[in-house]
Formats: sequence, structure tokens, C-alpha cells
Amino acid sequence: MSYEAIDIRQFDASALDHLLEAEAQAWNLELRWDYTSSRRLIATCLDEKRLAGYVLRDRDDLSAYSFFFYEGEKGLIGNLFVEGEEGRLNRAAVLLNHVLETLLATPGLARVETQLPHFTLDELEPSFEARQFEIYLRRFMILSLARHRRSPYGSGNAATAHAAAQKAALRNFRIVPWERRHDRAVAEVIYDAYRHHIDARINEQYSSLAGTTHLVESILQQRGCGELLPSASLVAIHEATGKVAAALAVTAVRNHTAHIPQIAVADEFQSLGLGTALMEAAFQDLSQHGFDEVSLTVTDLNAGAVRLYERLDFETFRTFGAFTWEKH
Repeated sequence: MSYEAIDIRQFDASALDHLLEAEAQAWNLELRWDYTSSRRLIATCLDEKRLAGYVLRDRDDLSAYSFFFYEGEKGLIGNLFVEGEEGRLNRAAVLLNHVLETLLATPGLARVETQLPHFTLDELEPSFEARQFEIYLRRFMILSLARHRRSPYGSGNAATAHAAAQKAALRNFRIVPWERRHDRAVAEVIYDAYRHHIDARINEQYSSLAGTTHLVESILQQRGCGELLPSASLVAIHEATGKVAAALAVTAVRNHTAHIPQIAVADEFQSLGLGTALMEAAFQDLSQHGFDEVSLTVTDLNAGAVRLYERLDFETFRTFGAFTWEKH
């Protein structure tokens, strides 16, 4: 089978409308996400010729597309989508290889990042491995609010004592809605929690305060992770010092489905149960506002977080890959 990769800038949104519609359906059915706003943004960027990338022509059909963009010396692959099952992985490999060859040949490029949830890690690994990318397994997890059990500590005397100790520690904190005046402090908390974390190797934004500031702004203003839910997005304030000790962002990604794009606890306040307390408060608010489920993504190597989420009754419903490349 012969495929032709064509510069995406040769097409406007109407030419790719069938692909955008198929992808929106895939996000809804497979990832529990309403892709309408993202689809609209991609269409606008296509019409304004603001995307770099390729579209795959299969016979006379346009059956796949991928785009990427630059942030300074960093390249970001924003998407890879293939319509239909026949030859799906072959088509994905052809398209992805064109994208990677273009990016890695870009003068001055020092880093490439991407996360591609339409594919499992194994399906895309050969293309990235051949170019010496670092490869990480990520999980998409979901929690049914109706089935959620409130205690993440199990049962028995030891569990009861542990829960009591954490409850006592939490009396030193006040949980309040995340307001815009907290943004700077939240960015500092995220930087403190993640700068030496595995996720900073996947997303370079976690490696600097400027990066986490941009991350906070992206969640609150750009809506790439859904529509912010103000009453469920919370911060924990340390009463004695007034410091923001932890933060949780919660968004709506489709009717009755919420998503947690960010949770962070500052180093000095970890192991006190603050993350759990924020999530429990958010779950209660979401239930009261008619939400049925909450999703999140987590890196598999972040074993402590995975265990916590599983104790809270989150279940993995999809795995995918995150891929990074650094110029040496």
C-alpha cells in the first residue's frame, strides 16, 4: 500500500472535517472527553495556516493527520490521529516518521515532547525508540463517584489509627476555593512538588517557575484541559504561616464527567493527607453538581500516586505513551 504524506498547510478545515469528526467521536467514546472546543480550535488554526504537520493520503482519501508546533527551542507534537482500522499502525508510522524527521532536522531544536492518547505505547514505540527518545507509560484513570468509598486507608485498627492521625494533622489547614489571587503561590507549589519529579522529564514546564506559571495560566484560561470548575478547584492554606500548601484543579470535560488536570502538594507538607483531603472535598462538590465520574492521567513510574488513586477507587481504562527527546 502506498501512502502520501502532504503538508497540512495545503488543506483548510473543511477538507479535514471528516477526520476532525471521527476524532471527536473517538475522544468521546474512548477517552470520555468532549472534544468540541479543541476541534473548533484546530479548525481555526487550519484555516489560518498556523499548524505545521502532515495529512496522509490513502488512495483518494485523507485518512490521518498530525500536527506540531514550536515553543522556542522545543518542539511539541500536538496530535496524531488515524481514521479506520485497516492498516492503522502502518499509516500511523508513516505519518509519525514524517513528523519526527521534520522536527529533528529543525535547526536549533533542543527538545521534543509529546503524549499521544489515541495509541498504546507499544504501538508507537518503534518510531520513537529508533530516534533515541525516552519513553514513559501513562495511565488514563476514572473514578465512579457513585461507587467511591471515602476511606483510602483500608480497614482494621492500624488503618483507623492512620486515618485519625491524618485527620488531626489536617486541622492545621484550611481548604478554600482556588481564586486567581492564589495563582502565583500555586505555581510555586507545583514547581516545588514536581521540579525533581518524573513528570518534569515528560513535561519541561515543571522544571521552572516560569513553566509552572504558564501551566497554571493554561489550565485556567486556555481551557485545553476542559472548563474550570471553580467550586471544585481548591487550595489548602497552612493556618500558622498562611502558605498555600497544596492545590487541586478540576475541570469539566463533558456532561457529567470531570477531570483533574493538576494536583500538587508542596514538599514540606507532603505525607499529611492533603492531596486526599482536597480530592475528597472536590468529589463531594462534584456529586452535588450532578457529575458521575472523574478522570485523571498519571505516569506509571509515579507508583505512590498510582497506589493512592487505586485506593480511592480510580481504575485504569487506557494506557498510552509519553515521549521526549533531548539534543546531546
